[in-house]
Amino acid sequence: MHPLLEKEHQQLIDLLDALDKCISKGCSANQVHKYLSDFVALAEVDFSNEEAIMQTYKYPEMIDHKKEHADLLEQLFVLKNRLDSGQAPFGKEYMQILRKWLEEHLLAADKRLDKFLYQVNAKCNKTAG
Repeated sequence: MHPLLEKEHQQLIDLLDALDKCISKGCSANQVHKYLSDFVALAEVDFSNEEAIMQTYKYPEMIDHKKEHADLLEQLFVLKNRLDSGQAPFGKEYMQILRKWLEEHLLAADKRLDKFLYQVNAKCNKTAG
């Protein structure tokens, strides 16, 4: 995995874990909102960085991957807006949704990107060697 993306993915997982602990402890709505806002902001940065890397290396699945990013961000914004407007408290069901999409994205789309980048790097090393 690209070192920057690996770092960001770990940060996303760490933020999700912190959010989960916060909910379990019964933290205030403001604390939950802070973790969720940080998570959304980091997801945006991570997706932007992934897309720049895909562009640089001419990733063949880039269009589909970018669409998945857009769909995931839309879901996050809808969730965040509901919470911001007080329409629904943030609970375990939202945690399950967030964990599911993060795991699915990391284990599917990002894993394919990682494999592609590994192959590109292997070809470059062969050519240089």
